[in-house]
Amino acid sequence: MAATLRKHGNQKRPLEAERLLFKRPYILVITLTITTLNFLITYDLRGIGLNYFFFFIIDLLTTYIIIKFYEYGIRYLNKKLPLEVDLLKRVMYQLTLHTLAVVIFSILLNELLDHIFFEGKRLSLSYDFYTQDTVLAMVFILFFHALYFGLYLFPKKSDTVNTIDLKIKVLHGMAYKLISLNHVICIYISLNTTYVVNNRYERYITEKTLGEFEKITPSHFFRANRQYLITQAILEAYESSENGKIRLTLITGDINDIAKQIYVSRDKAASFRAWLNFI
Repeated sequence: MAATLRKHGNQKRPLEAERLLFKRPYILVITLTITTLNFLITYDLRGIGLNYFFFFIIDLLTTYIIIKFYEYGIRYLNKKLPLEVDLLKRVMYQLTLHTLAVVIFSILLNELLDHIFFEGKRLSLSYDFYTQDTVLAMVFILFFHALYFGLYLFPKKSDTVNTIDLKIKVLHGMAYKLISLNHVICIYISLNTTYVVNNRYERYITEKTLGEFEKITPSHFFRANRQYLITQAILEAYESSENGKIRLTLITGDINDIAKQIYVSRDKAASFRAWLNFI
């Protein structure tokens, strides 16, 4: 059964704020910080030698791999159970199953690297490892969860403030024209050309790609598929379709090459519904 959309105000892009956690500069700093703290807590540095430098490098590699595993788990949960769909259920899954998966992965990875580099004599089946390092790893995982949820619940300034004066360059006849991104309701591709449509259904050609626009558009835009970047202003209705897809009905105005109906893939269906919850 089709659902008709109502007009609402702007909303923040789902899960945008906490993505800061996985940007390379931050994840490298976090890796170095966690490894250093773990090193200071679990090692007796009074008899430090050159071999400790080798231990530190191995621990640094281990921590980085574990954090990447943590990240992949988060991205999987974002697809299957976005925070915006059911926050309580998502928190429970993340604190239990996800935490357990990361702890088990951490143990197996440490055991593997211990056998590769130290013939199983450094950590393998060590009482200290399972009573100190593993417990400490769980503490760091819970800290990551707290940081992750904090970045989600307390995002940075709204997109509306950040993009209120943002204008984009489009072709208008033989000249260029600047139009406000806040007046754009759809950006789409037709015959390898990217078009921008404003709220008066005036269409302009742009030199930017859809991917480039996706990076700069505010949160009320949604990348429906490879051809369309839409806002709620151009949506008339939506309904579930075959194979988990969602069929969208668009308000096309007098623009003939905007499809009346487009599809959101099964992989993006949950993100689309979460996006609508914030409109």
